[in-house]
Amino acid sequence: MSDENKKKGQRLVKILAVLLILTVCFAILQWFIIKELFSFGADMVKDALIRQAPEGVERVDIEATFERVKSAVMRLPFSFLTGRINLRKINAVGRYAIEANSDEVWNAEEINTLLRMMNASVGFKGGSE
Repeated sequence: MSDENKKKGQRLVKILAVLLILTVCFAILQWFIIKELFSFGADMVKDALIRQAPEGVERVDIEATFERVKSAVMRLPFSFLTGRINLRKINAVGRYAIEANSDEVWNAEEINTLLRMMNASVGFKGGSE
């Protein structure tokens, strides 16, 4: 009976090891998919803002802000753990963007405010980098 229990235990350990490996593989795959989807979404929003940007909004500012945000997100979860990304501020940015674009037209003040909020959410204070 002891040999039978030992074999069942070994079989269970092998099954659990395979399941652990599969779980890790799926987690890594999921992480890459999330990063790519975020990058795709950020590029779409950046392009839309650049196309709709009125006078008083610099294209360079829009591109630099989105590059900072993408850079911080690509370093997740470390950028969150170190406090570089503030999730409450990101939530506020999203709510502001939806509210500001409710009429589907951006003005310079709305875009500049959105860019400042996005910079603040990833810990960028302004000025030279």
